[in-house]
Amino acid sequence: MLLAIDCGNTNIVFALFEADSKIAEWRLETVARRPADEYFIALCHILETQKLYYTDIEHCILASVVPDVTQNLIRFCEERLAVEPMVIGEDNIDLGLDVQTDDPAQVGADRLVNAVAVAKAGHVPAIILDFGTATTFDVVLPASPKSGKQAIYAGGVIAPGVHRSIEALVAAAAKLPSLVVDSFDDKLPVLGKSTESAMKSGVLWGYVGLIDGILSRLKAEPELAAAKVIGTGGLAALFAPHISTIDRVDSELTMNGLFEIFNRNTKDNRG
Repeated sequence: MLLAIDCGNTNIVFALFEADSKIAEWRLETVARRPADEYFIALCHILETQKLYYTDIEHCILASVVPDVTQNLIRFCEERLAVEPMVIGEDNIDLGLDVQTDDPAQVGADRLVNAVAVAKAGHVPAIILDFGTATTFDVVLPASPKSGKQAIYAGGVIAPGVHRSIEALVAAAAKLPSLVVDSFDDKLPVLGKSTESAMKSGVLWGYVGLIDGILSRLKAEPELAAAKVIGTGGLAALFAPHISTIDRVDSELTMNGLFEIFNRNTKDNRG
């Protein structure tokens, strides 16, 4: 059995794979000093619902963009599960990508994992739009057959995330109320008639404008004219109905990418 871990700035997502199927998924808030025992307790609770045991886990793969948490997660795998995890970003991990950026080591592990998932599915050229702590756009292009790579990671765009933008606005403006973004009226007017409706308009239509604007500029590049736009991340399903340029939403993109990388880098991927 495989335990896949995606550690982001806001949440850590865990998934269990048996053979080719995901059998469980859960998440915890990202906390820098969370001890290994807390991860282990949460894991055992999930395993109990599946009538499984932690000793059934034979492999772990980890993608993390939070260095302070990465080491705790590695210790959790090594000390509690007795498994040495495969860590995205280590030199011995083959992603099957030609990373064409100024400094490939600076590219977030989650962004590379998403690119692997898109390449595996054959959806290149593609633009991955990830609604996370940051709102990111990642460009994936076809690789030359002679390169031995599945695809080219060509670079991307990083914009402020929706929740962090709201938090910054509320913190800086004393009279603005906090705003929870969990749904949008399909006919939300641009012109707000209250502070809350004006803020919702700014969030929805402001981000729709930002996303449409960046996508139109990216798609003006000849190699991206026919690119599919794939949305992922926590708010993708919420924003996608309002953004006509999103071709589809894939909430499983990162976990699918981790599973593909594991398969690519091990001969014995059953368990």
